[in-house]
Amino acid sequence: MLATSNLVVDRERLLARLNAMAQIGATAKGGVHRLALSDTDAEARTLLAGWAADAGYPVTVDAIGNMFATRPGRRAAGAPPLMLGSHLDSQPYAGRFDGPVGVLTALEVMQALDDRGIETRVPLQLVNWTNEEGARFRPPLIGSAVFAGTRSLAEALAAVDDGGVTIGSELDRLGYRGAVPPGWPLSGYIEIHIEQGTVLERAGAPIGIVTGVVGIRDIRVRVVGEDTHAGPLDMSLRRDALVGAAEMIIAANRIGLANSPEARVTVGRISVPSNSHSVVPGLAEFVLDIRHPTETGLDRLEAELRRRFADIAELRRLDVAFEPMWAYPAVHFDERINHAVQRAADRLGYATRELPSRAGHDAWNVSRVAPATMIFIPCRDGISHNEAEFAAFEDIAASADVMLGAVVAVAT
Repeated sequence: MLATSNLVVDRERLLARLNAMAQIGATAKGGVHRLALSDTDAEARTLLAGWAADAGYPVTVDAIGNMFATRPGRRAAGAPPLMLGSHLDSQPYAGRFDGPVGVLTALEVMQALDDRGIETRVPLQLVNWTNEEGARFRPPLIGSAVFAGTRSLAEALAAVDDGGVTIGSELDRLGYRGAVPPGWPLSGYIEIHIEQGTVLERAGAPIGIVTGVVGIRDIRVRVVGEDTHAGPLDMSLRRDALVGAAEMIIAANRIGLANSPEARVTVGRISVPSNSHSVVPGLAEFVLDIRHPTETGLDRLEAELRRRFADIAELRRLDVAFEPMWAYPAVHFDERINHAVQRAADRLGYATRELPSRAGHDAWNVSRVAPATMIFIPCRDGISHNEAEFAAFEDIAASADVMLGAVVAVAT
């Protein structure tokens, strides 16, 4: 195995690409607005494809629009590649680090090996996953789910945005519906990402070795009362669904706090169809997001939330219904690859911290079909999905150095 103590990436090249990518869909506050399969997402894809082609890596696109750039290995064609990457799409008016850091560090690692004439046994394959964020097309992680076989291609192509536009039609419009069938064997997968929390920042560690992803469930909650005029009816006689929903949301927050530090309970989406200042709402819907490292913890949280919501509904003379939307069971990442990451960080003198991911990532899907892991880097104050999102370039470069060392360890 090659020594990796002095094997590092080209910082000038990496920084230039990060800055160039951040200009596509740039916002006034320093973030990006680059929703999946928008014109700006297509522009970002084209820029990435150009860089990969210039480096000599053939680019292919599969039928759900995932992009792949491949660096050959020593073994015969068809050997399962070691995949590296993340995504280029963003949340609305979000940060410029979530996703692109993982794609561009992957490209830099491949080129750093070229610069030193280092061959790998198996091919290295950069990936840009389609619709990781799920901000425009729901659910999230669609491209990697189709690749891993946890979601059908037909179902994914039919997913619609709020305007009724499908993923399939946007792929056709942008020229990114590829002919390659999604999914093939991999020797492994490594994804670099900002932490989106404060564990690494508090620990003063630039490198997070991710042990797995917590379980996540999204549940649509439908609260039904009775529409009525805001004026004539006495308030004590109202069946106000929005008031009931508000009490449920507050209760959800309290339940989440009571179950900390492992539990996460969030309501980030609510709709009131009546949408009028002079109507007492008879219907309110919201999406409940619950997270926990274990399935038993998720079960316990969900049961407690359902009981409390039912109590509130009974008190307010309302009906409440629950509709599971999607669920991601907790997964554990590959120990062998994580050991390679740890050894690479040790050789380079970078402090590390083991931690789980409390956000969903494409590595969750890939881990179902191949050995996988993630490398986290700190982000300031844990702020993400926000234009104020920030990761220090020194930490980004450190993560690329560590992935480079890990790739050498597991693939040469």
